[in-house]
Amino acid sequence: MNKTRLSDKMEQNKTIVGVRKFILSKTFMIIQTLVAVSFVVMRDLPAFEGLNGYAMLGYGIVALGLITCFNLIICDDIFSTLLPFLLATAVSIQCYDSFDFFLPFLWLVPIPVVAFFFHMIVYRKKFDWGKTWKGAAAVAVAVTLGGLGKITAPEYFNLSALYHTVGLGFGMLIVYFIMNTHYKANSEHYVLRFHFAFAMTMLGMFCVFIIFNHYILFWDRFMEKMSPLNFQWRNNVSTYLMLTMPFSFFLSTKKYPYLFLGFLQYVAILFTGSRGGALGGAAELALCLFAVVYSDRKNRKKTLIMIATVVVIVLTLFTKPLLEFFVPVIMRIESVDVRAGLMARAIEDFKSNILFGRGLGYMGNTDVHNPAKFALCWYHSAPFQVIGSFGLLGIAAFSYQLYNRMSTVWKRVTHFNITLFVSYAGLFLMSLVNPGEFCPMPYGMMATLLFIICDKNNIAAEISSNTDKEDIVKISL
Repeated sequence: MNKTRLSDKMEQNKTIVGVRKFILSKTFMIIQTLVAVSFVVMRDLPAFEGLNGYAMLGYGIVALGLITCFNLIICDDIFSTLLPFLLATAVSIQCYDSFDFFLPFLWLVPIPVVAFFFHMIVYRKKFDWGKTWKGAAAVAVAVTLGGLGKITAPEYFNLSALYHTVGLGFGMLIVYFIMNTHYKANSEHYVLRFHFAFAMTMLGMFCVFIIFNHYILFWDRFMEKMSPLNFQWRNNVSTYLMLTMPFSFFLSTKKYPYLFLGFLQYVAILFTGSRGGALGGAAELALCLFAVVYSDRKNRKKTLIMIATVVVIVLTLFTKPLLEFFVPVIMRIESVDVRAGLMARAIEDFKSNILFGRGLGYMGNTDVHNPAKFALCWYHSAPFQVIGSFGLLGIAAFSYQLYNRMSTVWKRVTHFNITLFVSYAGLFLMSLVNPGEFCPMPYGMMATLLFIICDKNNIAAEISSNTDKEDIVKISL
């Protein structure tokens, strides 16, 4: 660790040490979540009805951004920035097609830039390559070369295309190195696996809240339809929940009631009306329950009885009402037609440039799908995105990245590492029918971070005391 004189002085200041301890506490995580909740609630209060519909959400994003900046400056542990940053992105998903609204906030950009460089310089640490950098580097090359020989300069250097090319390519590689170098395997203030799981659970409960809040606001419409409400951000919030849901189940092995928070998150996914979330979430829920039953021997019998009871009740009493409830969602075919059209185009685009694909900036498919402002014309499916945008080079690079990541998980098979894998599996399942992981912030970053945390958890096991060491899950066939 390369300490600076200023960081030494801050470590010796009792007030700053106390503030850092509070910033890294679960109590402050809850407070930050409530800050996000408060701005969502204020948006619809009569006192603010004269404001632009995005105004209070915008102020909430700014408030959470300032908390992130404060944490960057005061706290030497970059973990302190994770939850407020993710909460800010979760608030933003309700601001669809709001690019013009956020333009006036650009003058605030120097604040996070200064805070970031302050943290990097004052709390600088010895560079750490980590275990999954090679996969990230391979993808960076494939993304950067995507479309070579076919894509035009205006398409490649379009602001949106350039953001995604850099963000998913060498920009993400830099983000990987920053996070891998600055995230700690152990801390005097927390145990990494439990603290990370709690932060993700808080994010998940915020997502549950905004879904619940939406139903309260449109309760009359819901009672009239008696079917999931159709709102634009349903797939985004489902993606967040599929990232977070496994961590509540993991925490249930320490405190059993967290199990019910995991179930609540899946129920919330059902109420989004996202078909990808409902189907992918069901598969993910099964993986979560299998992991819990297999790992939590102390509560295994109780958990199996509860699962069996729920299944029997649903099958005997609620099968028909649930089918009727979700019929309008199942019968919503317009998006299916669009996705089928885009998948067919992906194959055509792959054939047109087999080695490098068409590139992320290719906009030749807008007749099938017309994207929002500052958005790309996505194929809305990860495998088709890879073949259509990056060709054979992309297939090789992304396959290698997956192998690189999985080798980190299987190096030490613990319940927490399995939970990280299941969380990523949830993101991958949503990415089969949405842009998902191809959005650099936050999904691409979170996919990268999950495997950094996995690597750090493996390191923590090597340096931790036996009392704090997580047992390896022995898989026998």
